[in-house]
Formats: sequence, C-alpha cells, structure tokens
Amino acid sequence: MPLEQLFADAGAPPRVYTNLLVPASEIDRIVDNPLVHGVSLTGSNRAGASVGEIAGRNVKKSVLELGGSDPFIVLDAENLDRTVEAGVTGRMHNMGQSCVSPKRMIVLPEAYGEFVARVAERLGSLQPGDPADEATTLAPLSSENAAERLMEQVRDALEKGATAVVGGGRIDRPGAFVEPTVLTGVTPAMRAYEEELFGPVVVVYRVADDAEAVATANASPFGLGAAVFAGVVERARAVADRLEAGMVWINHPTSSEPHLPFGGIKDSGYGRELSHLGIKEFANQKLVVTMRTDTPIRDALG
Repeated sequence: MPLEQLFADAGAPPRVYTNLLVPASEIDRIVDNPLVHGVSLTGSNRAGASVGEIAGRNVKKSVLELGGSDPFIVLDAENLDRTVEAGVTGRMHNMGQSCVSPKRMIVLPEAYGEFVARVAERLGSLQPGDPADEATTLAPLSSENAAERLMEQVRDALEKGATAVVGGGRIDRPGAFVEPTVLTGVTPAMRAYEEELFGPVVVVYRVADDAEAVATANASPFGLGAAVFAGVVERARAVADRLEAGMVWINHPTSSEPHLPFGGIKDSGYGRELSHLGIKEFANQKLVVTMRTDTPIRDALG
C-alpha cells in the first residue's frame, strides 16, 4: 500500500502503520481486541453507529467522521460571480461525493434568481465522458448502486412536487452517470430535505432573511461543515455563530487543511481530525505532579 510504504521510507518502525483489508463482519473482533486502544472511522452514519457502539461497550475512545449535508448560505448579491464559482466548485468536488460538499444552498431574495440561473447553467454545461480524458468535466459516480440511490432520492422529490431547474435524470451512456441537477421547492416531506445527497445534485432554498437562513441550515440531522457568503464579513460571522456545525467557512466553500481541526456534530459524528486537536484525540494527556518533601500533606478529601 502506498501510504504504508511512505511510513517505511520515512524510517518509521516496522508495522507502525499497517493496512488491514478485512470484511465488515470482522470489525467487531478488531475493536474488541485488547491490543486496540482507540478507533477512528470515516464512513456512513450506520457504520459509525455500529463502531461507536462496539467502542463504547469496550470503553475505548472513538472518533467518528460521518455524513454531511452542508449548507451554503448566500446572504447578498455582492461578488456573485465568485460565489457561484465557489458553489459549483465545492458541490462538484469528486462529483459531489464528498462529506463536506455543499449540498443545500440557502439564498436570500436579493441573489436567489440570478444565483439559481447561473448555477444551473454551469452544471448543465458539464461534459460527461471518460475520467481519464482531459476534456471530461463530468465523471461517473463510484458505482451503479450509488447512482441509483441518488436517483431514488431525486425521483422522490420530483414526484412530491419539487422542480428540477436542470437535470433530474440519468445520462444515456455506459457508466454510473447522473445528470447534474438543481432542485427547488424541496419540502420536509421529501427525502432530499434530510438525507445526504451523495452526487451531483444540489437543493436550493429561497429564504426571507438571515434568521430563516439559519433555521433552514439547522433543520438537518447533520452538522459537519457550512459556508456563509456575504459582502459584510461581520454579518456572515453573526450567521456563522448560530449555525449547528463543527466547521464554518466564510466566503469559501467548506474545505480541509492539515493545520485546522476537521469534524462535526449531531449525526455527522464527534471528535476531531487534523491539527493539534486531532493529534491529541488519541493521546493520553496524563498528569504527573511532583511535590517538595517539605510540603504539608493535603487532605485528600477536600
């Protein structure tokens, strides 16, 4: 494995990093093993709940980085070209198959109409093809099952009254291709309102003001990342302070940097990866106190 080889090339002791290619049915035995002192999982909510349960049963530390349905909040029409670029780039990273991809775009009236039109135009112009071809701007999803699951969510929304401004179907060519899709009119009665959309589909909501933007963003079982775009940074910060998320980026789509903590709350998991916080997640922060021998012995009871 390349990552394992990197550790070896760097001079790390043998087996300090080891890849284990095991079926899901063996995870219990691994976490149960007394040689294992902690477990970190990046994956689905179902897998996270299972691993967290096993770790808790064994009184072992766990960190869970699970799914996300990140809000992308647009408070005004300032710098709209850059905001649209950020929304499309962030959403289409890895064809939308990213936990921190902005899946719910929440836009105030000042920018809503033009924002939706521009995003739809950009997504509709993407060209499907062989991912190895430099001319390709729309690759397939990871599997046929992933594509069909996404289409079930889209069809559910359309059948219950949502509108596909662009896209809404499969692409007629070999491979797990899904049309880049912009959905409006999504309501709590639809799966797309609460479920994570893992692929090139975005839901856009029109909200009246900052307070409704916050309420809409927080009306999700997930709480991984969020992004807020505004010409006045103080306004964006005020909204960011009220968002239920582990990370908020202002005037930039949610991202990941080695020096910044990465992680979420709610159904998106707990704990942090990266930065000094990630390093300390599995470190024993042990206290050692040395007292002078002429120091009076304190009452241990208080």
